[in-house]
Amino acid sequence: MNADLSELQGSAHRVLVIDDEEDIRDTLDVFLSSEGYEVATAESGEAAVQKAQREPFDLAITDLRMPGMGGDETVAALKRLDPYLPIIVVTGYASDESVVRCSKAGAFRIVSKPVQLDALLLLVQAALGRARV
Repeated sequence: MNADLSELQGSAHRVLVIDDEEDIRDTLDVFLSSEGYEVATAESGEAAVQKAQREPFDLAITDLRMPGMGGDETVAALKRLDPYLPIIVVTGYASDESVVRCSKAGAFRIVSKPVQLDALLLLVQAALGRARV
């Protein structure tokens, strides 16, 4: 019996990647798509919230420092839309007080840059396994 590989890889899971840097969005999009996830991207927290208002996501990955709405505000806004949405925050500024605000807003995990893609994939899998239980 051959199990549906796409189901095992997570194709049913929709991931929203939020980063003001196009290269990072593209890298995560290609990587997560290759792992079977359906990926949408947003260049800002505001754009992410607009997308999340129109369509559901199973997970969000956001940068902490972005122009306009920062990662902490993005986490809070996304959690208001879906309190069960697991959100991974990626930052190069782990000592920033906004990291504390992300945690208080309900971020699943805060990860320091540079992010190892294999480690991020394990976090994604852990977050999705914990979501909506």
